[in-house]
Amino acid sequence: MRAVWSLFPKAFREYSVPQLAELVRSVGLDTTNVVIRKGFPVEETTIAESLPRFQQEAANEGLKVTCASTMLTPDEIASDHGPLPVMAACGIREFRMGWFPKAETDIRSALQAAKGDMDRVAAAAAKHRIKAIYQIHHNTLITSASAAYNLVRGLPPQWIGVELDPGNQSYQGFEPWHYGAGLLDDYCSWLAVKDTVTWQENAQIGEPDKGWRRRFEPVMAGVTNWHRVLDALNAIGFDGTIVFMPFYEEQDDVRRTKKLADEVAYLRAISDSQTSF
Repeated sequence: MRAVWSLFPKAFREYSVPQLAELVRSVGLDTTNVVIRKGFPVEETTIAESLPRFQQEAANEGLKVTCASTMLTPDEIASDHGPLPVMAACGIREFRMGWFPKAETDIRSALQAAKGDMDRVAAAAAKHRIKAIYQIHHNTLITSASAAYNLVRGLPPQWIGVELDPGNQSYQGFEPWHYGAGLLDDYCSWLAVKDTVTWQENAQIGEPDKGWRRRFEPVMAGVTNWHRVLDALNAIGFDGTIVFMPFYEEQDDVRRTKKLADEVAYLRAISDSQTSF
């Protein structure tokens, strides 16, 4: 079993490619995802020029970048004039797509429509030989491994994958990690690394939510048992990408980088202690 340890550099959007490469090396990761999104060096509107340039600069720094983080919709993915051909030509083998928005009513219809959209995504992904990854995310339509499995069930796992996300999933409930990974099995392609802590604001104890809140924290402090997460991936023969998402210390690059390095060391120590991971 193999895993690529990568960075989702949303918090480092101002970094040049050489700066990103140095960051990756300094914290103990293998590579970075390329973010294709408005406000980043590679945008959908400029992808034909900016993505080849990013990939060349990454190669010059010794980075092999094969994963992209996007917010592409099914319509954009399925379009003959969309970004998939450029991504595939530039060596991107997998990309995270955008999320389906949550539905307050008529949930079954929303899920059925999403299932139809994923059929189109799978067809486009197969056509361009690039894998689409759906991320489980709180406050969206798909907030659990069970919901994700129903979304992708029956689609070709060589072109459609799912990203487990303990940090996001902790916002809306909990499924045992062996259950979620075992259910998704060959669809389980990425693991998002972020975590949360909970606390109670006493001033709001009288509110319906009784004052309970969540915030993102490094994996060493969060609520998730990462030994069990990695063991669950080990049990299914995970051969995918582990994506670190440092959503903390937003105003302090130095402190954020130090905590990110600690996260990487923490998870690598767990993975090294588990047979075959």
